[in-house]
Amino acid sequence: MRPWGAMGHVIPLRRVLLVNDSRDEREMYAEWFRRQGCCTLQAENAEDAYRLAVALTPEVVITDVKLLGKTDGLTLTKRLKQNANTRTLAVVVLSGYVFKTDDEAARRAGCDMVIHKPCLPDELAAAVSTLLPGR
Repeated sequence: MRPWGAMGHVIPLRRVLLVNDSRDEREMYAEWFRRQGCCTLQAENAEDAYRLAVALTPEVVITDVKLLGKTDGLTLTKRLKQNANTRTLAVVVLSGYVFKTDDEAARRAGCDMVIHKPCLPDELAAAVSTLLPGR
């Protein structure tokens, strides 16, 4: 187990992959997870994220929906869930889109959880920790 999070949640992670084309947002979450004792991997696009996930198998992938490049976060999620080596990874989609149809599209892509922005790091970690028991 890892140290207690700011809200009293145990963060049982070793590796978190943060995928976001906003460097500031990525760094904010990465710093928070690092302070909780996690190794953070970062990618600004889906192609780099996919390669990192396959090579290093983090416990959770946290991806924005909209990313730089040709591939978005939902397509990344589909690819991860179709790969035998990464299909069991927890995938959390951070979304600025708030319509029910957007959440449904994320779930159809295979994501395990949709979290709406803005989201504070301790709220994200608390939500992510609910996905991990028994994994």
